[in-house]
Amino acid sequence: MNSQLIIDVHPKTEETRIALLEDAQLIEYRSESKDAKFSVGDIYIGTVRKVMQNHNAAFVDIGYRREGFLHIKDLGPHFSFMVEQVKLARRDAGRGKKLKGEKLIPRFTFTPAPTLAGEKPQPVPDRNGKIMDFIKSGQLLMVQVAREPYANKGPSLTADISIAGRHIVLLPFSERVHISSKVEGKDEVMRLKLLMQSILPKGLGAIVRTAAQGLGVRVLHQELSELLERWERCLENVQNIAKSPALLLGEISSSSALIRDNLNATYSSIQVNSKQLYEEIHTYLLDHSPDSADIVKYYNSSKVPIFDHFDVTKQLKRLLGTTVYFHKGSYLIIQHPEALHVIDVNSGSGAKNAATPEATAFEVNLAACDEIARQLRLRDLGGIIVIDFIDMNDRASRRKIYERMRELMAKDKVTHKILEITDFGLMQITRQRHRPEERLDTTEKCPCCRGTGKVESTLVLEDEIEAKILQLAQQSKNPYIEMRAHPFVAAYYNKGIFSRTRTVAKRCGCRLKVVSDTSVNMLEYEFFDREGNGYEI
Repeated sequence: MNSQLIIDVHPKTEETRIALLEDAQLIEYRSESKDAKFSVGDIYIGTVRKVMQNHNAAFVDIGYRREGFLHIKDLGPHFSFMVEQVKLARRDAGRGKKLKGEKLIPRFTFTPAPTLAGEKPQPVPDRNGKIMDFIKSGQLLMVQVAREPYANKGPSLTADISIAGRHIVLLPFSERVHISSKVEGKDEVMRLKLLMQSILPKGLGAIVRTAAQGLGVRVLHQELSELLERWERCLENVQNIAKSPALLLGEISSSSALIRDNLNATYSSIQVNSKQLYEEIHTYLLDHSPDSADIVKYYNSSKVPIFDHFDVTKQLKRLLGTTVYFHKGSYLIIQHPEALHVIDVNSGSGAKNAATPEATAFEVNLAACDEIARQLRLRDLGGIIVIDFIDMNDRASRRKIYERMRELMAKDKVTHKILEITDFGLMQITRQRHRPEERLDTTEKCPCCRGTGKVESTLVLEDEIEAKILQLAQQSKNPYIEMRAHPFVAAYYNKGIFSRTRTVAKRCGCRLKVVSDTSVNMLEYEFFDREGNGYEI
């Protein structure tokens, strides 16, 4: 398999778009604005605003328009210790007693104190416990974004802090060493565990990732030192920030994170059209994977955009719409209701040569599995996904579809669970959500009918406009109303000496001006005051 990473940075907005290709097929896509905040991995100091006993959770203000959600199961084993140390560090900083560098980490490293006979040890948060025992309103907490905000929900938070590297994930509030379940061989697992235990400072924990397989102590020790430096920087910021909420430590850029988490021997090239980002990635690879540093290339062509050159634009338009074709005319319909994602498999004109309807259904469903697995990664769909396969009566056929889906989803690094197909042809998949799914609208609703195929009667529209003008006129002593409308509507109101505008203004008791605006849709309108401020109705 040949993998390519294509990174497009817009020269003006600096929006970054990232596409992962496998054998020239688009597999993953991400977009990130320059001002993106509240990314997965960001560490904040926040203030508890509400403690919800019935949800066993707290809402924490980290600066987003909606408060972050922190459940008791995400407090971590040494939560009480962490809260106390944050409190003491802030107090000492206020007295001018700031610690620096290496002295900070021991202060925030948990070491269990010996308990006297009959004395109870410090309570540890349990998912079946009560959050009121650990958190109070107004408390300062160090929290990390576990899932980015989406729709009308704020970010999901965790107080069990971790700092990710390419080979190691540092766990500051844990003293255990975990080895990735994908590391092969008991001897290698034991070797990595002993190696990490020998280089980790006392009281700290770590997760050894699959990419560390076969590596020696020098590489792992170098990365551990970098992670410890980042943790020190985070702790220094705990002391230095003026007030909460504030960002303590930001996650690395989306492109670097994608390289960190996915780079392997199958990567043939990383193409970047930004000189600055090219140098950043090249430096990152020199530090963390020197053998791969030569695969990053600077794409310097003003004639053809980078996404067009590598056929990404065409694939995006074809694959991110509501309808996706995949096999001999068969297609998927992908929709996003509020609570879940729904994928409907349709045979279309596909599999006409199959001997029986059962064989047709099996052939189309089997081909659909490949496209569905691809779509889940490409759109980064999270939460509950329901797939409506074409009905199959044969249990063995349903079992084969289930096994095929499991085989394809094994390549997906995001945590997921797949349930077998029901008698009604439905398969349920849960996939961990870290960020909002990627959507690219390849069609637009008709500006006149809003996608319904019907428009309101002009008489109804006229009455509606006049009612709203009257409402605005009654709210002000000297009302001046400027209505911006589609040129056709504006022409209708302004035509003639005794125009419709004058008639409505006299009837409503206001000064009315109707302005033609090409950016306003046919049956829409907007109201403004004399200073150009929009009226709220």
